[in-house]
Amino acid sequence: MKIFVDADSFPREARLTVEKFSLRTGTPLVYAANHDIPFFEQSPLFTMKLCSQTEGAADDFIVANATEEDIALTRDIPLAARLVEKKITTLNDRGTVFNRQNVSEMLEERELKMQMQNLGIGPKTLSSTYGKKEKSAFAITLDKILTAKIRELKK
Repeated sequence: MKIFVDADSFPREARLTVEKFSLRTGTPLVYAANHDIPFFEQSPLFTMKLCSQTEGAADDFIVANATEEDIALTRDIPLAARLVEKKITTLNDRGTVFNRQNVSEMLEERELKMQMQNLGIGPKTLSSTYGKKEKSAFAITLDKILTAKIRELKK
């Protein structure tokens, strides 16, 4: 089992949480991005996969390398949809576990917002905060998933 992180836009606080969980559980951690994302501390468990500057290269790397026993972390809804299709446990930095239903709804909502923006309707960007509440929800969900996967792999 590995933890794959779509690290280009994953919040710093969430990356720190992931690293702590990786160290605590001995689970290998792979950051994928098109630029170097520094680790908070060095560990042989941590790998940084530098992908090409091509759009979606990090996404493609994660989809190609993650397996059903892995966990993928991303804020990217189209990437989440691809991973869910491969039956890979996927969650975002706020503790939302993606599944076929919610990822489909999120894709539709994303498409609608993009269409509205193209027509000049609605906000150009969405402001969102990442605070204690979001960090806590992420940590709780990641802990539950990691614990369950570790237990399952020991069977």
